[in-house]
Amino acid sequence: MKITFAGTASGETSRERFHSSILLESENHKLLIDAGDGVSKALLKLKIDFNSIDSIIITHFHADHVMGLPSLITQMKLLKRTRPLKIYVHESLITQTKALLNFAYLFTEILDFDLSITGIKTNEEIDVDGKFNFTAKQNSHIWNKHKLKGFDDVSFVSISLLIKTESEQVIYTSDIGDSADLILFNKSTDYFITETTHVSFDEIKTAVEKLNPVKVILTHFSCDDRKKIEEQISSLDRNIRKIFILADDGMTI
Repeated sequence: MKITFAGTASGETSRERFHSSILLESENHKLLIDAGDGVSKALLKLKIDFNSIDSIIITHFHADHVMGLPSLITQMKLLKRTRPLKIYVHESLITQTKALLNFAYLFTEILDFDLSITGIKTNEEIDVDGKFNFTAKQNSHIWNKHKLKGFDDVSFVSISLLIKTESEQVIYTSDIGDSADLILFNKSTDYFITETTHVSFDEIKTAVEKLNPVKVILTHFSCDDRKKIEEQISSLDRNIRKIFILADDGMTI
């Protein structure tokens, strides 16, 4: 599996880095996880062909994870895409996703390629291409929004992901609400990719000790937090420190 970090910034816009987006490539499939604001420019900078992307998963509807989606699909349209594209969202977000595209005048009925929006059920394994599958679990990142009144037509759901190929697996927390979300899958993994904005480094360290991943990749951090995170990694015991990686835009594993 090849993992490319197109965007690693937090929700705060940065001059140096783009918002959340990660491209996973198996032998015959390219899966984009999240499409934060500016994702098209991020992919262009990395010389990644927009039309080479086979499917997209959106973990939740915060702007730094989804608002680049209409622009990306527009670029696919301008580049005369003909191959099908599948977008995966939590089943409660299908209507919101369709509305987002419709308000950008990206009506699926008039595109020159087949664009389908597939609902994800939590705890259900979804086979992407026979050698690539994923399972989603709901985390608590935006759970408190359920308290808002008058927004019954809006879904407040955020998911974390377990992605598998035949030989490797990745846990991607996406944005989370608290430390319990770090161990939603509660299993060892090859790559543990976690955000750092909404959870402390000590909480991440505790989860890593429990999950025992081969590599830990920290992402979704502000430029101001970078030095602090680097110092926290350097303070770890050497055997633990060597498995931590601080993600940069364009980094490939």
